[in-house]
Amino acid sequence: MKGRGGDNIKDDLRASLAYVAGSIVNGINYSPLTDHKNKKTQKMTAKIEKRNIDVQIPDDGSKLIGMMSGNDVSFFHSRGNATFSPKVKGAAFTGQESGSGKEFTGSVNGRSVNIYDGEEYNILFYELVE
Repeated sequence: MKGRGGDNIKDDLRASLAYVAGSIVNGINYSPLTDHKNKKTQKMTAKIEKRNIDVQIPDDGSKLIGMMSGNDVSFFHSRGNATFSPKVKGAAFTGQESGSGKEFTGSVNGRSVNIYDGEEYNILFYELVE
């Protein structure tokens, strides 16, 4: 998938997308998320319920704020100054990130989240931890 701009979605923004998508699909507010590409675990505290998204990322002080309406989700990453607009259908999601203009697709399988953001053969794997 090609989007506007030359860059892919930044790693920290992509990890946030994986966290929100996994939490919504599973209906669980997870704690940390492991980014297997960067071999990094990121602590997040969340309150994702009903129609609201409120996530704190203590490591860098950023927040994710957004809302859900049916299958449509929209959230803003404060530090990255980017808005995500995924559409969640079952365990799959698709959408676009405003900063890079890149489209993405992904899927959730239990605590595993995979994201493809247009980089050839670049499927990124994340794991959610309770």
